[in-house]
Amino acid sequence: MTPAARRPTSADVAERAGVSRATVSMVLNGRTEGTVSTVNQEKVLAAAAELGYTRSAVAMSLRERRTRTIGLISDEIATSPWAGRMVREASMAAAERGYMVLTADLSLREATVEGAVRMLAERQVDGLVYAAMGRTRITAPTPPPGIPLVLLNCDALPQEEAAAPVAVVPDDLQGARRAARRLLEVGHRRIVLLSGDDDSVATRERQQGFTEVLEEAGLAPRIVRTGWQMDDGFRAAAELLAEPVPPTALFCIRDRVAAGAIHAAAVAGVAVPRELSVIGFDDEDFFAEVLTPPLTTIALPHAEMGRTAMAALLDLVDAGAEEQDGADGAAAAAAAGTVVVACPLVERSSVARPPAG
Repeated sequence: MTPAARRPTSADVAERAGVSRATVSMVLNGRTEGTVSTVNQEKVLAAAAELGYTRSAVAMSLRERRTRTIGLISDEIATSPWAGRMVREASMAAAERGYMVLTADLSLREATVEGAVRMLAERQVDGLVYAAMGRTRITAPTPPPGIPLVLLNCDALPQEEAAAPVAVVPDDLQGARRAARRLLEVGHRRIVLLSGDDDSVATRERQQGFTEVLEEAGLAPRIVRTGWQMDDGFRAAAELLAEPVPPTALFCIRDRVAAGAIHAAAVAGVAVPRELSVIGFDDEDFFAEVLTPPLTTIALPHAEMGRTAMAALLDLVDAGAEEQDGADGAAAAAAAGTVVVACPLVERSSVARPPAG
C-alpha cells in the first residue's frame, strides 16, 4: 500500500496538530472539559479535517463495549406508507446519535418474534425496538440480558416476574375527546361515532373519549360499531342518513371509514360539510387530504412516536453503559413506563356549523 493510499491515523492527526495522541483522543471523543485548551481543540479538529481522518467503528465498539447498532422488529410496518413514518423517524433519531438501525420484518414468510430477537442479538445490537402497525397489546419479546427493549405503538400485557418495558403510544383517548369537542364547538348536537367492531385498545379509548365529552355536554352518546374499512363507513352512514332525523355530524374511528361515510352522503344527496360534518382519525398520508372535501381528522403522531421511542431506547443504552462503568444507573429506571404522545387535530374542510333547524 502506498503512503498516499494509507488511511490516516490518530498519530497522523497528532503530528499534524502538534499535540499528543492523548489530546487527539480526548478531543475526538468529546472529553475536553477542563483538560484541553480551546486552541488545541481547534488544531486537532482542523488537522483531522485536512487529513480526512475518521474514527474506526470497530475500535469504538471495542472501547465502548457496544456496536452502535439498534434492532427494530416490525409487524408489517415496513410496508405501510403512513405508519412507516415511525421507522423513518426512529432511524433518523438513531443516526443523529451515531447509531445504525437493523430492521427485521415479521411479515416475511416464516418470520417469528423469537427468531427476530435471536438474529438481532447474534449481531450484538445494543437495544431493540418492537414496532406495531396498529395500536395493540402484546406479549413483549424477551431480549437477552443487557439488551434494553422499547415498545412502539403497543403496550405490554402483564407478565409474571417481568417488568414492563418502556412503551410509546398515541393518546387515542384525548384525540377522540378533541374530535368530539370540535364538533360541539361548531354547534352539533346530533353526533354519531362510527366505531370499530373489535375490542382493540384504539377502539376502546376512542369510544371512551367520545362518550366522556358528550356526557359532559349533557348529551347521550350514540355509537354505531361498524368496522375499520371504507365499505363499513359507507354502509353505516347510508343507514344513518336514511333515518327520519339523521345525524348532523359523524366522528369516524378511521379515515377510511370517514371516506366511506362521505361517499354515502354523496349518494344520498347530502352535502359535506354543509349538511353533514365528518371527522376522521389517522391523518393517513396521501389519503385524508385528497378526499372531497379534504378531511378534518385527528392525526396519529407516527413520526414523533418513532423519534420518541428511539430517544428513550438510546437513553437506556447510555444509562446501561454508564452503569457498567460504575456510574449511577438511575436513568434507566427513571425511563420505565408508558410515554403517551398527543394526537393533534388537523383542520381541513369537512366540518362546518350544522344546518339551521
